Amino acid sequence: MNFLLNIGEKLNPFQSIIVLFIVIFILAFFVMSRSKTIRKYLMALVLVFFILAFFININIYISEGDISNYLISFGVIQVIESCIMIFSAANLLIFIYLYHKDNENFIRILILLTFSVICCLFIIISRNFLLIFTSFSLFILSIFQLVSVLNLKVYKISPYIIEYFLRAALTVILFLSGFSLFFGATSSKDFSQILKLEYIENPLIVMGLIVFGFALYQHLFLFPFQGPYIKLMKRSDSVAGAVIWFLYFPAGILVLLKMNVLYNYFLEKNNVFLSAIFIVATFICLIAGNTGAIKTKSIRRIMSFLFLSFTGLFLLNISMSSTGIISIVSMNWFNFMDIFLIMVSFMPLYIVFSNIGKKTTTDHIDSIRGLGRRNKYIGVNLVIIFLSWSGIIYYVKPFLKYFNIKDFLNMGALNLVILIIVLAALVFFFLNIFRIIFRIFERPAVETAQKIVFSRFLYVYITFYSFVIIIAAVLCFLRIINIDIPFLNFEITEFNF
Repeated sequence: MNFLLNIGEKLNPFQSIIVLFIVIFILAFFVMSRSKTIRKYLMALVLVFFILAFFININIYISEGDISNYLISFGVIQVIESCIMIFSAANLLIFIYLYHKDNENFIRILILLTFSVICCLFIIISRNFLLIFTSFSLFILSIFQLVSVLNLKVYKISPYIIEYFLRAALTVILFLSGFSLFFGATSSKDFSQILKLEYIENPLIVMGLIVFGFALYQHLFLFPFQGPYIKLMKRSDSVAGAVIWFLYFPAGILVLLKMNVLYNYFLEKNNVFLSAIFIVATFICLIAGNTGAIKTKSIRRIMSFLFLSFTGLFLLNISMSSTGIISIVSMNWFNFMDIFLIMVSFMPLYIVFSNIGKKTTTDHIDSIRGLGRRNKYIGVNLVIIFLSWSGIIYYVKPFLKYFNIKDFLNMGALNLVILIIVLAALVFFFLNIFRIIFRIFERPAVETAQKIVFSRFLYVYITFYSFVIIIAAVLCFLRIINIDIPFLNFEITEFNF
């Protein structure tokens, strides 16, 4: 028994990854099965193993604390990131079962999903350049395979998948170039080693950082690289779109967070120039995302544009940290709260709108017209979820601190232009929110329009997320009136600037 315990300790923090490899091994025996009963049991088995991996990650940290060596780094940040990705994968598993349980490739889809999660967990815990690059490359390859399998029955989708993942392949090439520049200039094998060097401001290191930044910007398909993403999202299977939203994009954000210490160093050395790059990129994403959503009438494209505008906020968090407006700890919590907001809002919205699109066979925004009148419960829950996006207003105060000034408007025309851009982005953002809410409660074009019937599961699913949002809103309100709620030895609502 002690022998097994010793082996378990040696395998930390790989226990959750090994658990997921075990489920892949089990699935491999049934990959040719066409039995619906077996598929149902296998789906339940994968869900149980995801839950087990989720709690193993937490238990490892509680029992062992921080784990670090030349290959991996496992601390509280990695625990949170791992749990976020496993939770997201569990939701994707539910989407897959709801829409693809009769797919002849169902078990193969489960294997690809599990393998992509394993690659993502390796990305999170790895600190060595080679391990990060290998994990990231395998992750993108597994996502490509997963999206391709999910779209096998979608007519003429192949060109859009290829165009999308050619850009993803370019991201991998750029990552290899960036790592090569770092290693060639310093012989370092991880980011923390670079920070300790005397010649950290070597031009090759700066060039490598620029290459990394461009690679991640393109990986997230931020403007003006959003074309292939938008085309694919409009035409692809709804579950394939969910995989891109809740697995592919978060992985890029986690890689960005992995490098934030190195970015912060250079941002602190040249505050004005690099901070300006981050803030301009952020506002381009916010404005382009929200104006793009206003121009289109496709519900998928609207949600895709809004999703892209949300991802731009992670750039703003990094630049706020670099200027000293928020601490690195606060930046991490800000980023986690952004991920939390994306998860609890976009996941239920995605499944509701996908369900509507499947039943009405249309992607037009008019497909949700009158939904709140015909189904008041779903309508009210959608309003709660959309109103949770008002949390973006919290970014106004940090932004006004960017230049550390008392009177923002008296600092010149440039600052006035930037302020107008921020206000315009917020106006467009809320216009999109209320545009969708208005359509949900607008009188149907045909009074005899048939009521859309939703499954019991969807009612439970959307209620759960609405409940989470309400709890989060209450906690934030308590913080505003200076009442903190102690939870697991940290203040859950504490975000001090």
